[in-house]
Amino acid sequence: MLVSPAPGEPVFGEVEMIAEVVAETPVRRVTFRVDGIVVGELTEPPYRLNVGVADSGVEHRFEVVAENVNGEVGTSLLVSPRFEIDDEVELELQQLYVTVTGQETRALDLAADDFVVVDNGATQSLVTFERGDVPLTALLLVDASDSMRGERLQAALAGASAFIDGMQDLDQAKLVLFAERVLHDSPFTNFAEVLQTGLEGVEARGSTALNDHLYVALRLLEPRQGRRVIVLLSDGVDVASVLQMREVLTSVRRSQALIYWLRLGATASGHTSAWRDVEGHREEFELLERGVEDSGGRILILRDISQTRAAFTEILNELRDQYVLGYYPTNNQGDDSWHEIKVRVRGRGLDVRARQGYIDFR
Repeated sequence: MLVSPAPGEPVFGEVEMIAEVVAETPVRRVTFRVDGIVVGELTEPPYRLNVGVADSGVEHRFEVVAENVNGEVGTSLLVSPRFEIDDEVELELQQLYVTVTGQETRALDLAADDFVVVDNGATQSLVTFERGDVPLTALLLVDASDSMRGERLQAALAGASAFIDGMQDLDQAKLVLFAERVLHDSPFTNFAEVLQTGLEGVEARGSTALNDHLYVALRLLEPRQGRRVIVLLSDGVDVASVLQMREVLTSVRRSQALIYWLRLGATASGHTSAWRDVEGHREEFELLERGVEDSGGRILILRDISQTRAAFTEILNELRDQYVLGYYPTNNQGDDSWHEIKVRVRGRGLDVRARQGYIDFR
């Protein structure tokens, strides 16, 4: 008797066939067949055999034939039912952190019905709507290379401290000082004293590997929940990374993290290194700008290092004033294509800034 698979059980992949044989005469062999094809023979118990079944969309015939030493046979047959597998795409909630401004001030009186979200040309229905009190997890990524020696590094750390001091109870942050390697990092926490422990002995030194550390920051934020933010303080001139910014840009587009860049100086013109010529540095610089724009963050140009504290505070205030819009895309296919997102406010003449799109990854 065939006892597995069970009657009426749809099958797919690896299946265990189990036969119970009761006979007064010794059994010579038990033959297993699937869809008329012999898949194995056993000459002694237990009569168990694992077989592979590739197609779940059709019926399958499972059969065992037991033969005793006298040549007498007994058979048992089971037909598994056909069943359909509907193609399903698991949709991930897309969350947009939206900054709305008008006449130099942020608009804080909008409702969900005021927003229109278009994903790859298709208007979406919002399923969540909140304002900027949504908890955040921030990674403060501070350039501590040789060019940041002395007062520049101290001003940068004072700015980071202003951001940390302004966090709310459910917010968390991680502080990373980097050059060509990490010079200091803290755990993710909301305790200011933990974030700032050990900073007294850190000295700026070495070259700048911005691309590599931005990539690591994105990876560190990936498993975190809620609103994720990277605040990068650097002149943006990378002279030591292994990764190209074009490679990091893919990770930016896969992430839902906002990137804010506190840029020391306006351009990367004239820079050369062992890795890149002037044109190469210009391209890296422009791709970093594009990544910030794609993420929905923005660039704050610091003409003087003394502006650092005010810039960190401005970013935190902006995050508090954002709208958080959530929707399930109606047109995702899981095909690694780029989805362009457009967000606007109905009839108000306001400026809207949000993530430019995302990769519809598998």
